[in-house]
Formats: sequence, structure tokens, C-alpha cells
Amino acid sequence: MSTEAYLTRASFVRRVAGLGGGLLLGGGSVAPACGALERLGAADGAVAGPKIHEFVTRPDLVPPYVTVVHDNGHASGGLLFLAPSSGPGRRGNLIVDNAGQPVWFHPTTPVTAMNFRTAIYRGKPVLTWWEGSTEQGLGKGTHVILDDSYQLVARVQAGAGRPSDLHEFLLTPHGTALVTAWELVDADLTSVGGPSDGQVVGGIVQELELPSGRVLFEWKSLDHVPIQESHAGVGAPFDYFHVNSIELDSDGNLLVSARNTWAIYKIDRGSGEVIWRLGGKKSDFAMGPGTGFAWQHDARHHGTGDRLVSLFDDGSAPQVQPQSKGMVIALDTKNMRATLHRKYTHHPSVLAHALGSTQVLPNGNVLVGFGTAPYFTEYSADGKVLFDAKLPPGGQNYRALRLPWTGKPALQPEIAARRHTSGHTVFASWNGATEVASWLFETGPTAAKLHHAATKPRKTFETSLIVPPSARHAKVTALDRHGKPLRTSKTLAL
Repeated sequence: MSTEAYLTRASFVRRVAGLGGGLLLGGGSVAPACGALERLGAADGAVAGPKIHEFVTRPDLVPPYVTVVHDNGHASGGLLFLAPSSGPGRRGNLIVDNAGQPVWFHPTTPVTAMNFRTAIYRGKPVLTWWEGSTEQGLGKGTHVILDDSYQLVARVQAGAGRPSDLHEFLLTPHGTALVTAWELVDADLTSVGGPSDGQVVGGIVQELELPSGRVLFEWKSLDHVPIQESHAGVGAPFDYFHVNSIELDSDGNLLVSARNTWAIYKIDRGSGEVIWRLGGKKSDFAMGPGTGFAWQHDARHHGTGDRLVSLFDDGSAPQVQPQSKGMVIALDTKNMRATLHRKYTHHPSVLAHALGSTQVLPNGNVLVGFGTAPYFTEYSADGKVLFDAKLPPGGQNYRALRLPWTGKPALQPEIAARRHTSGHTVFASWNGATEVASWLFETGPTAAKLHHAATKPRKTFETSLIVPPSARHAKVTALDRHGKPLRTSKTLAL
């Protein structure tokens, strides 16, 4: 992004960091000193409430609290996938349910996690993400694949020694991965008002063989898109393009979103030539009313022929739109016209300085993640708000996705206890287990003599039971919705 855009974004993050957040752009820890029930001061202008979770069974986790602002009961199925990159709590990958309760949290502090989602790899469901450090909106890190038991399958970096960028890691049906990278090149920037001895950041798209990481295809923006297409101010270096999403189109070619040219490019996967541009200074489509976008993210195709493209229109840093929004644009590729199919705005309105996503769900609903604004909101196809949730003040998230997932952790459930005057409270949890409906608690005078104490439904990450002073040992067993045992914890001496 431009120096002007980066400074705007950095000043925004510094403001929210005063509420206990960590910087997205740095590499340090964001774990705050506040407790789970710390209340916000009146000067913050926010409603009092929790900022982070603290668990007796898993004190190492500390995810941010997700507040459900609105839920009319008609949101889609599946779980919500987030990777909070600033604000209270630790950085990492977070799966929550429709109550905002954590299902799985994988802390990555001190590095940042981005682009967290599910995928299919070699016919099996997996989790994928990028993790690393970021500076001026560009990443240096690695891409990670975990199986459904949360065990490592592979770590992959961009090929040819390129920096592995944060913006995309997308597994294809062919068992390959599409990733973003970047290069720094000496360039004469006088044509855009810069120095003759400047440097330009070029965007790179790669398709990698998995798990080897061998480069199968590489596309470089500097070979196909002139720097004069950029809307960004000339910085040092000049990030003129800033690729931030890659999509495998229905015909096998690629859709690439470039934040700083305000354009989406269809790229021939064989030759690398640009087939068409949507938006920007040289749009091949006549842009109908309401179709303009700026500093956009997350361009995705839907259907074939006269089809739809979704994106998140940041419209800011610097601001050129009154508010950020999700958009779906209809493309007439015969007559090369673009018309607005639907837009999805937040109320109250928000302005995202960076990040963001728009996901069209299988049932036609749309989930919009508002990036540096803390909200993620699900709409019906016609724009009615079905579900709205937010991170704590200072929280931001690259993409918010709703996806099906069944997690079967390799690790056993956790059990812990706290002593009090009338005995103990026993706590049970199982990070990442999606099939737990209830917990069977057993207690007794010895580890060999345990009996049924209670069965309690799982409603939150941790489920607890007060046990009498006579109990000296305890264990817990996770049960599915049919009451079938899934797995048992160790036996704990109280």
C-alpha cells in the first residue's frame, strides 16, 4: 500500500492499541495484562463487557471475546472462522459457534495468523492458514496445513525464494496451492511523480505443488500491469499493485485482486496475459451505477457466463467511499458491462482501513467481515441482517468465513479443578472437538472408585460442576448428542 495509506492505517491501529490491542504490523506479543472480566472505562465510549476468555483447563489459550450483537435464529449452519490479528487476547486461529463461544483456538503469538479456513487436501478435510510477521501490509511467513485431528500435515513457503505473503493460501481441486508473494525491484518512478532511483513492490502469484512447494506457475504484476495503473501514492518502496486475493475461475483461469490499482484482473493461467480488468483506471467493463470500488479485498467468482463476482469494498486509506461494504457485481462478459447486483452495508456504518471479506454462502446468504472494523455480519440474499457479531475494541480480522467443520482432536479432553470452602469445582474442556454435546462427570474417594456425579450439557468452551468435599478424585468423559462416549480425560486428584 502507499506510504499515505500505511500511515493512516498505522495511526488507526495505534489508537485502538490504547484499548489493550497489539499491532497488526509488528511482531510482538498481544497478550494483555487485563483479566477476562475487565471492564472498559467510560472514556472508551463502549458498553462494559468482557474482552478475553480465561480458562481453568487451558490457561495457555486466551482468545478474544466475541460478542453476538444480533441473531434472529436464521443464520446459516457451520462454524465461524476468524484469525484476530490485534486487540485483546493472543493472536491466532479462532473457531466460534453462533453464540460466539470458542470451539477451537490455536495461539500463534508472537507471530500473526491470517487467512484461516477449511479446505480439502488429498480427499480429506484440513485447516489452512498463513503465519508470520508483517510490515507495511506485506508478509514474510509460511503456510500451514493441519488435519481434522489438528496434527501438522505440511508447512509450505512460496517458491523460488520469494517471501511468503499473507494474502492468499488457497488449495485447488488439483492438489496444488495458490499463494501470494512479492518482489522488490529498482525502478524509475518519475512517470508517477517519484524518484528516478526508486524501488517498486511487484505482486506475485504462484501455483505450488504440494507438499514439495515446487513452482508450477508464476505470474508477476510488473510483467503485465504498468505502475501507472496504481492509485497509491508513491512511497519508499512504492507498493503499486498489492495483490490480496487469488481465485481459481470456473474456466481454469485466475481472478486476482489488486488493492492499490482498485482492479480485479482475469489472468490466463497458461500465458499469464491479462484477459480483462474489472474496475481501476483501465476497466474493460463499463462500470454501471454503484459498481465503483476502491482498495478492495477478497474477489470471488460465482457461476459461469453472465456471472457474479463478490468483493469487499474498503473504500478507505485514504477514504474515497462514505462507508465500507460487501458487494456482488453482475458481469455481462458479452457486452462487457458491470452492474450492481447487491451491496451489504453495516449499521451503524463502518469504515475499514484495510482487510475484509465477502463470502457468498451455499444457501445464498452473504457473510461480510469488516476487516479493521471489528464486525462480521451475515445477511440474507436480499440484504436483511440475520446475524451480527464483533470482536472487542481494537480487534481486527483479515477474513471472516462460515464453513462446515468436524474436529476430532488427537489430544484427550482436559480436566482441572479449583478449591473453595465447600469442596471443589471441576472443569472440563476439549479444544477443537465439535461433536461434544454433554459431559459425564465422575468422582470418588479414590481413582479406582469413581461413580457418576452428573451429566451436564456443553454450552460454552468449559463446562463445570461443583463436587462435595468427600470427592478426592475426578474424571470427565465427552459424550456426543446420542450420549455415546467420545473420549475420557485423565483422572485428577483433587
